[in-house]
Amino acid sequence: MAKHGKEPKSFYFIGINGVLMSGLAVMAKELGFEVTGSDENEEFPTDEVLIRHGIKVNKGFNAENLSGKPDVVIVSPAYGMNNVEFKAAKSRRLTIKAPSEALGGFMEPYEGVGVVGVHGKTTTTALLAFILKEAGFSPSYVIGTSDIPGLESSAHLGDGKYFIVEGDEYRRSETDKQPKFLDYPLKHIIITAIELDHPDVYDTAEDVYKVFYNLSVKVPRDGTIIACVDSPLVRRLVQRRVDRHCLTYGFTSQAEYQLVDYEMSRDSTTFSLRTSEQKRGPFVMQLPGKHNALNAAAAIIMATQLGVTEAAATQALRKFQGPARRFEKMGEYNGAEIYQDYAHHPTAIDFLLETAKARFPDKRVVLVFQPHTYSRTGKLLKEFAESLAAADKLILLNIFSSAREKSGFITIKDLVVEVDKLKPDTEFRSNLEEAATYLRGFISEKDVVFLVGAGDVYKIYDQLKANTDT
Repeated sequence: MAKHGKEPKSFYFIGINGVLMSGLAVMAKELGFEVTGSDENEEFPTDEVLIRHGIKVNKGFNAENLSGKPDVVIVSPAYGMNNVEFKAAKSRRLTIKAPSEALGGFMEPYEGVGVVGVHGKTTTTALLAFILKEAGFSPSYVIGTSDIPGLESSAHLGDGKYFIVEGDEYRRSETDKQPKFLDYPLKHIIITAIELDHPDVYDTAEDVYKVFYNLSVKVPRDGTIIACVDSPLVRRLVQRRVDRHCLTYGFTSQAEYQLVDYEMSRDSTTFSLRTSEQKRGPFVMQLPGKHNALNAAAAIIMATQLGVTEAAATQALRKFQGPARRFEKMGEYNGAEIYQDYAHHPTAIDFLLETAKARFPDKRVVLVFQPHTYSRTGKLLKEFAESLAAADKLILLNIFSSAREKSGFITIKDLVVEVDKLKPDTEFRSNLEEAATYLRGFISEKDVVFLVGAGDVYKIYDQLKANTDT
């Protein structure tokens, strides 16, 4: 970890409850470091995993939390110069790192495998790690979600040579716009899609394309790029690659691994992979939808490149349940099935609704959507409206103000107005309780309900179940 000076013994995490931050904290603990941290005084999905690993978390930020002078302070990109603990660390001249820098250091002894792209990163990373684990490869991994059935946690150090990481194009820190994934020593990468997703960092999709291209040329010549050419900008990147081993996949006939024979039933999804030499499969999985078939194809192709047999990959795929908050069933209410999903980009909403309508053809699809970040909502306003209008019934919530962006030039009213042009019967509810009250009086066995977004929209299910005899 330490290239210069003494090896650190203690880490302090500012914003420890973020998915990447909590994963890093667990990893540092597994490596034998003393680990503490802090975050906002509220409940987080990652609370349980930190408690399980015996990591002390200070609720609320206070300069006195750093009085023990930890060797390294790792600061979440959600916080920065105005955070009282960050200021204290600076004034005391403590070593400060971005989480991606710390993770890059943890990865150095391993052969790095990164999953990058605007859609499908978490599912593909989780599935790849699961396949390698089931095949006995004992991988290390860091995955951007709080819980993955079948894996120890979202972050783990294994005994094998591979380190699987979900790579994010978001900025390294508040003051450094370098994408996080450039900090990782990656020999192999999967690229799922390239689109504009973080308008608070990138102005155009072209800007996003450039950083993915920069990542691709960092891949060593004996490494591997697995790329989804259904995405136009990924297809362009592949066409312009220089001297890198690259395998392409997708539903398009241009792909070297073309997905064919796709079928989805109520309980499973099936597809095969056609190459110039043969047809591989069929592959059967529990995950629904064409987008998840793409995620599975990428994981299978990479796993077999890393030495897993196709038979072992096929067997693991059948068992994989998927990460938390991805088409995840929470329960039922008034006879309606309730699901949650992390979709927070128009394309992801398209995937979700297409899949929901195919899986539940006889149900009314009710979508409760909580936009995530003002900049994304504003930049993609018309695209959001077009995607959301495909729901049979739509309920909109206020924009979720994340720690990194508390306000913006746009409000939820702008999205309501835009959606109303396409879907006049759209409902707006200003908080979770009001949305739950509306759903109680509206949904029945005719419906399937999706609580969608990257914020706390999933808590509506608890509201639904509270104060009821149902």
